[in-house]
Amino acid sequence: MTATRSSLPGSEIQQSNLVNRLPRATYRLQLSTEFGLEECASLVEYLDRLGISDLYLSPLFHARSDSQHGYDVVDHTRVEAAFGGRAALDQLGRVVRSTGLGVLLDIVPNHMGINDPDNHYWNDVLENGPNAQFSKYFDIDWDPPGCDFPGRVLLPFLGRRFGEVLEDGELAVVRTGDGFVLKYFDRQFPLTPLSWPDLLQSAIDYLPGDIAGATRDELESIIFQLRQLSTIAVSVEDRYREQFVARQRLKVLQRQSSQVTQAIDAALEQRYSDATNEDSINALEKLLSQQFYRLAYWKVAVDEINYRRFFDINDLAAIRVENPEVFESVHRLTFDLLDAGLITGLRVDHPDGLLDPAAYFEHLQTTYRRLSVQDQHWSASSGHAATLYVVVEKILSGDETLPEDWAVSGTTGYEFLNQLSEVLVDHEKMQRLQSKYAEATGIDQTPRDITYEGKQTILQDAMASELFVLASRLFRLARAHRYSYDFTLPVLQRALREYIACFPVYRTYVRPQGWDVGTIDHGHIRDAVRRAKTRNPTMSWAALEFLQDVLLLQFPKGLSEDLQYQWRQFANRLQQLTGPVTAKGLEDTAFYRYYPLASLNEVGAELGSSGSSVGSFHSRQQRRVQDWPRALSTTATHDTKRGEDVRARMHVLSEIPDRFAKQFSQWCEAAAAASATVEAREAPDANAKYLIFQTLLGTWPVMDNMTSPHPATSKEYSNRMQAYFEKAFREAKQHTSWRTPSFTFETAIKECVEQFLADPESQSFKLLDDLAFEIAGPGYVNALSQLVLKATLPGVPDFYQGTEYWSFCLVDPDNRQPVDYNLRRASLARLQADWDSKASQTLQDLTASWPDELKQFFVMQLLRMRREHTELFSSGDYHPLEVHGKCADHVIAFCRRFQNQMNVVVVPRLPYQLTQSRRTGQPNNLMRLTDFVGPIWDDTTVELSKKTSMRFHEHLTGRTFDVPTNQLRLANLFSELPFAVLTMPISHDEFL
Repeated sequence: MTATRSSLPGSEIQQSNLVNRLPRATYRLQLSTEFGLEECASLVEYLDRLGISDLYLSPLFHARSDSQHGYDVVDHTRVEAAFGGRAALDQLGRVVRSTGLGVLLDIVPNHMGINDPDNHYWNDVLENGPNAQFSKYFDIDWDPPGCDFPGRVLLPFLGRRFGEVLEDGELAVVRTGDGFVLKYFDRQFPLTPLSWPDLLQSAIDYLPGDIAGATRDELESIIFQLRQLSTIAVSVEDRYREQFVARQRLKVLQRQSSQVTQAIDAALEQRYSDATNEDSINALEKLLSQQFYRLAYWKVAVDEINYRRFFDINDLAAIRVENPEVFESVHRLTFDLLDAGLITGLRVDHPDGLLDPAAYFEHLQTTYRRLSVQDQHWSASSGHAATLYVVVEKILSGDETLPEDWAVSGTTGYEFLNQLSEVLVDHEKMQRLQSKYAEATGIDQTPRDITYEGKQTILQDAMASELFVLASRLFRLARAHRYSYDFTLPVLQRALREYIACFPVYRTYVRPQGWDVGTIDHGHIRDAVRRAKTRNPTMSWAALEFLQDVLLLQFPKGLSEDLQYQWRQFANRLQQLTGPVTAKGLEDTAFYRYYPLASLNEVGAELGSSGSSVGSFHSRQQRRVQDWPRALSTTATHDTKRGEDVRARMHVLSEIPDRFAKQFSQWCEAAAAASATVEAREAPDANAKYLIFQTLLGTWPVMDNMTSPHPATSKEYSNRMQAYFEKAFREAKQHTSWRTPSFTFETAIKECVEQFLADPESQSFKLLDDLAFEIAGPGYVNALSQLVLKATLPGVPDFYQGTEYWSFCLVDPDNRQPVDYNLRRASLARLQADWDSKASQTLQDLTASWPDELKQFFVMQLLRMRREHTELFSSGDYHPLEVHGKCADHVIAFCRRFQNQMNVVVVPRLPYQLTQSRRTGQPNNLMRLTDFVGPIWDDTTVELSKKTSMRFHEHLTGRTFDVPTNQLRLANLFSELPFAVLTMPISHDEFL
């Protein structure tokens, strides 16, 4: 095999300005007050040169004032002013369209932020209660079981118990221009006009005696008008009209008479704001009792919440987007932006929270089709106007597949991320690593048991109120029929809790009407009931069987149509609970309790995964190219538990279970003095140390030419690690938690980590440093294999902001740090210029160590290739390639083919074992990329086809290969880089 080098075309190629299109490569940008739409526009040229086709923006609609992420939208009809508003978005649109890029927008149809005065929907509900115009927007149970306050929504926003807050004067009634609000520090809640008469009546006592009679009469008339609303029956329309008129009258009166304003303020001060006066406290309590809400201590939400939340977050209320009016209101601006060509696709957040996801996506596409028909230029220019590109944040469990009736292009790629992780770990040695973990920590429970316990923790604490509400509904259903009349509420609540804890996936998809339970959902329901019975041999199985009948819609003889409808409603509502419980119980609890290899505990993963074979990996990609070839292929998101390169390095530990176990044991002995005793237990205990050790290894600074002092001793690194461990152990909910933090335990962890990192001469520090350097080189190889696979496998490669450089961040907020784009712009310009003028020398310089530019170079070359061969990667099929020879287990090889184009990809896996014989015995000698090339591959070959002679262009090195036989010899192919991405023109019958 001979090779010659050729130059690649530049990045100036532009696509036509399509209003709607299929992305080629997306780049996620997290908007913030520091990084708004103007900053996005400034990046367009850089991202275009990098090879990105579509910006992928976090939610940009108006969110609560202190939002850190944009998912707590309070007004779906406005672009966030803090990001630059609509004007900045229009400017971004002009820049994007001029370069041929698109914009994928993250939207939030499932919930709204309710802790902000700008949410007029929620404020209307608080002012007007069950009959509010916008009450239909939210799932509120106005008469929950066992409630002493029907007709009121619980607001669990107080930092202390209600009586303490009231008596300490932390609640204040405040006059506004046309009404009154209740203030609690920086929060405010509207006071219903129906409660104003007593307040205004008290103000009359403070009017001066010489005030004009007409002024006094007007105030008394307003009071009479408002009293009438609460004493006579009026329609909703009349009530809103009368309240509006009363507001305007009060507004005018205050503007015309400062005496009235002063009297109202004096009444508020004396009657409602004197915390030293019992009468004032009682008056304020009475005023609050007249509201359509009940303020309560935030911990009360665990037991009494009566509105559907997003997970267990009190400040986020779920919305009923299945209601056509709600759908139109929430999506009006989204479709305006689509119609204007400012966005070209959608990412839908948390679809499992929707009542009927399939109907929702069909509604999206139908509305979009109507727009495209109305805009003939749009239809003619795009070629895809009838179908909107939509990807969904759907978590797939195990071998679960995306529902085929969803009108979407696929998921945001968590299943893809985990497929990459599984094939890059040594699945044959994972069992050994898991055994060593059990020995080191004493944990002998199965992953399934730990997942079950994590979900039970959520059901008994954070989401206990949601469980109780559903159990009460089930109890009412049981009491409505003689066959189930004898089931008690406690028995049904336990059955429901066990069912949810044993449920094998995130949710089922029983339709609200017109559909029976599908075969897949039928199997999941029966599987959950079977598991619940196995775990609970002493409980009433009859209650579980009744629950199963309800969920499977197996109606007993004689059940009325109304009760059949209620059974279906119950099944629909339960579906909206199992997903949040699974997410909180698995991803935010169990993942932080059990971690033989923490890099496999990622969003969408199965706890206790042991990896997969290359053959299984190929099978999954063949299914992906057939079913969802346009789904996103991601390796990092704003929600991932670890940065993509942290995971890649930690994967190496799967190759050395005995070495890792020995090093961990020695480290624990060396670090023993850093542990403390908290409540008669070691802190950190062995399991906590296991997470600390892995995390430090995964994030440890190991670049060449390390300066003194060691970067791991820096305050910045120490603070990052301490913040992560505080979050991790609170999520575990074993020694501490968000709801009841143990500051003693957390202080012990903080001090322990500080000691680990303080002294580079200590034995514990050196053990970490040595092992980190030992696995770093193979970790970088894993990271580059991961990158090449993302860019070439079926799907649309997605890049999280800044990850074109090495990314050793952890879970948010660590992964939302500012990105230095000036540095990245400069290095990309330098790379492109150097590659075009001196490719060979550029490659040698990059592979001499592990600079950030090396990863950026890979991204640049791979995305250049995708731009040159767009149809090959968007529509090409997928074929595994056979690998033979001594190192066959260390190779992933496949072919993509479309019409007369072919692409062959060959990357390494398990790199530590591959180079074990080359290791010098000096662990702090960081392995280079050149240690993984050439003769090390021995006789290993990749079999291509029956063709006797082929010529390939290799995109990472720029070489041209002549292959005289049907086999690629890796010792030659990997002579410069241990990665190959080859393309060649073919005829239809030349390959496979």
